[in-house]
Amino acid sequence: MGSGEWKVEKRSRYGLSSDSFVIRGDSESFSEAGPLVIIVLGASGDLAKKKTFPALFNLYWEGFLPLNEAHIFGYARSKMTDDDLRERLRGFLIGKDAAPEQSESVSKFLQLIKYVSGSYDTEEGYRLLDEEITKYESGEQPSRRLFYLALPPSVYPTVSKKIKQFCMGKCMYRSIAPLA
Repeated sequence: MGSGEWKVEKRSRYGLSSDSFVIRGDSESFSEAGPLVIIVLGASGDLAKKKTFPALFNLYWEGFLPLNEAHIFGYARSKMTDDDLRERLRGFLIGKDAAPEQSESVSKFLQLIKYVSGSYDTEEGYRLLDEEITKYESGEQPSRRLFYLALPPSVYPTVSKKIKQFCMGKCMYRSIAPLA
């Protein structure tokens, strides 16, 4: 190929097959089957309600978070119920002139969300979070847990240690993603 020429190749997205992937440093492939549990730490904050949950709703709207496979947990210090969090989020997920089918989808999406209140620096809240998550995981297939940190970077080390100690469960795949 000469200078200044472009070569176009068709590749699968991210170079991965659609039914398996490889964890960095691990040569074993495994199926993406099993429940997906997304945990948003800092769920009652502005970043979560204005960016994280709307992004998750868009994934749901586009069909990437199936109702029967995905569960979303919010974790924060604020004392509130599942329904309190859902109502806080509703206005950020749907526009005023939204179509009726989108309003219905928002309601279905919000039912995927559960809330657990706890401190970021003590074990009790993380133990409760792990217990609640475990209730939604299928015993037959290992789960996948994705932790989103919608938190100030100053608490990342503490929160990451507590997640590792108390919330890893018996899942086959886990990831921690800072969002701030």
